[in-house]
Amino acid sequence: MNEISISKRWLWVFLVAAIQSIYFPTSQATSGGIAPKLSIDVIPVYPIWVVPYYFTYAVWMFAIYWTLYKLDVRAFRAVIAGALLTISVGALAFVFFPTYIELPTVVGADVFSAMLRAVQVAGGTHAALPSAHNYGTMLVSAFAIYFYPRKRWFWIAALVIIALSTLFTGQHYILDVVSGLALGFAGFKFGIWWTERNAT
Repeated sequence: MNEISISKRWLWVFLVAAIQSIYFPTSQATSGGIAPKLSIDVIPVYPIWVVPYYFTYAVWMFAIYWTLYKLDVRAFRAVIAGALLTISVGALAFVFFPTYIELPTVVGADVFSAMLRAVQVAGGTHAALPSAHNYGTMLVSAFAIYFYPRKRWFWIAALVIIALSTLFTGQHYILDVVSGLALGFAGFKFGIWWTERNAT
């Protein structure tokens, strides 16, 4: 396969980020829709779980660096194809199928409670399903395990902890998490399939 220049890699990553940025207006400005809450959504809120919730962004920053500078051509194409599908489906869901979370009231005076209140303000209430935290982390983790299977236990642990953090911070319902994980895994499978199908 022909090499992809770093400038072209940046353009593809920028396109993925631009589509994902649809999350911000839909989470803040959307109204109406449904709260996909199940009868089993009685999970208590523990503000300390905001720490792994924030850790997600470090995982994503690592993934961007890794995609830009460490992947060979075939792996890069697989990741970009998977990310484009995953994030496009997520963005379409946010626009055409509005969902929201009923955010819990966080009253603590500790640093974790303050961090969680900041998350609530920044994240808004809408664009809940599928969970972007979960589809993004599943996408990164699945590709990392595929390319570097010796590190699989680290990525499995990171995925589980981050998924739990979205529940224990009250940022998502169970359906949000499950749909996010499923979408991210579907994007991973699509990226591998697409690259193998178009291999030259």
